[in-house]
Amino acid sequence: MAIDKAALDKIISDKTRIIELVIQGTKFSVQSSEIIYSDVPVSRPTTRGGVYFADTMAYKAKVLVQDASISKMLSQAMLGPNTDFAKIQLVLGSVSLQIFANLTNYVQKSTGFDLNLVIVETTQMRP
Repeated sequence: MAIDKAALDKIISDKTRIIELVIQGTKFSVQSSEIIYSDVPVSRPTTRGGVYFADTMAYKAKVLVQDASISKMLSQAMLGPNTDFAKIQLVLGSVSLQIFANLTNYVQKSTGFDLNLVIVETTQMRP
């Protein structure tokens, strides 16, 4: 799993928007999104519960999805009830980069579902 930091930095500086999420083959439209590079709540790089590696800084995405049918997919995508995170694909408008993330948490609000994700992998799309 590799992350193209230069491509993600450009996406952040250009404020490129995530237009949809793909969770286990199902697509969901995204109403608003933000990608940032920020610290995580660990003081040193570590393996979290033997399941995933956490560094002290990470690329993160926050998205709002209004489609209520996403609720049945979220518990299957998150660590907790499962022993593994599901990879969630973040689809950007005109960027030829595939971005995959893990769902760390979500909050259901009257406006929809606020999802917080940590980006774990990027790959260039083939033409």
